[in-house]
Amino acid sequence: MKSSLIAAAAAALTLTASLAQATVINSAYTPLGNDAWLVDFTILNDGTPASFAGFTIDLPNATNLVLVASPSTWDSMVFQPDAGLADDGFFDSFVLDAANSLAAGQSLGGFKVSFTYTAGATPGALPFIINSENFTPLFAGTTTVTAVPEPATALMAAFGLGLLGLRAARTRTADRKTTEVTA
Repeated sequence: MKSSLIAAAAAALTLTASLAQATVINSAYTPLGNDAWLVDFTILNDGTPASFAGFTIDLPNATNLVLVASPSTWDSMVFQPDAGLADDGFFDSFVLDAANSLAAGQSLGGFKVSFTYTAGATPGALPFIINSENFTPLFAGTTTVTAVPEPATALMAAFGLGLLGLRAARTRTADRKTTEVTA
């Protein structure tokens, strides 16, 4: 009994270790307002699996999915969630020509999807599947979320610093006028 548990644990660790070094899909989110989001996916082929032809990313709790951009050498599409089937929406992309597939160490971005996230939730890591040329699943994983700096934050900081500088300049001018009047 104990040896079968150890064997099962060793098998699970072996599978987990091999999955940890597999293809990575990064997702970077940009809020669009009113529970709408834009996600930019970048896929990195680290060589595990050695080759693949496509991928599918589930978008649970997302509605109103719209394909915004996709590399021209890939056929990409979105599928809306189906409440009748209890099916999440998903994004699917497949390379059009095997000559354009990613070699080990290469990455490709520009896969962009906009969507509405239900109940004001914030999107995070998403489940994905890597597929072979004949649509056989090769690997399953979870996207890695990367932070995207909001341009509004930097703009607001610059605007605030500008206002502080303007106030300081006005205070100095007012102090000089007060000094001249009293002198």
